[in-house]
Amino acid sequence: MNAFASLRAVSVSKSYGWRSVLNNVSIEAHSGQCLCIAGPNGSGKSTLLKILCGLLSYDSGSVESVINNDIISDGRRPFHIGMVAPYLQVYDEFTPTELIQLQQRMHGEHPDRHQVLQTLARVGLADRAEETVRTLSSGLRQRVILALAVHRKPAFLMLDEPTNSMDTEGRRIVEREVQLHQQRNGVVVIATNDDWEKQLCTHFIEFGSSASSVSV
Repeated sequence: MNAFASLRAVSVSKSYGWRSVLNNVSIEAHSGQCLCIAGPNGSGKSTLLKILCGLLSYDSGSVESVINNDIISDGRRPFHIGMVAPYLQVYDEFTPTELIQLQQRMHGEHPDRHQVLQTLARVGLADRAEETVRTLSSGLRQRVILALAVHRKPAFLMLDEPTNSMDTEGRRIVEREVQLHQQRNGVVVIATNDDWEKQLCTHFIEFGSSASSVSV
């Protein structure tokens, strides 16, 4: 994608029962930027990322994503997002090729096998394209999730500890995909405590022990 994109959250709050996880948090990211959401465990990083993806509701505030001056509705937002996280699950009885083709069909697109194989080659899975996911290591499964996130070239790439369980080669692949996404004018958001992942970012927001304490 080469469209202009932006993502904005204003005064977002989220509680689980009596426990406040996010308290009036505001962030903003634009095309070509890679925003890092950093902070200790339990500070609300993953919660904010899920809210930005439209996967989790929030108590107050607003979230807005824009592509070429078109405000994307909450219901449409997940169609413009690619997400990578260690807690995401995939159908492990399928092969990586089948998973990407299934994803495209679910988006009303006709799968192009050549393009699917190109994406799998980019993430180092060319020789595993036809193996069932259940036979792959945790690091290679994470690459499958990365391939699913980037194949359709979404406007927003949302990464939660994306190199979790990955080796050095896997980390280099993530770095290339982040850079490629920025070059395509996309927006990248990374939630992480990892110093190596932080160095991929151009902009930063730091949570304290809870997200009621935020520095930019």
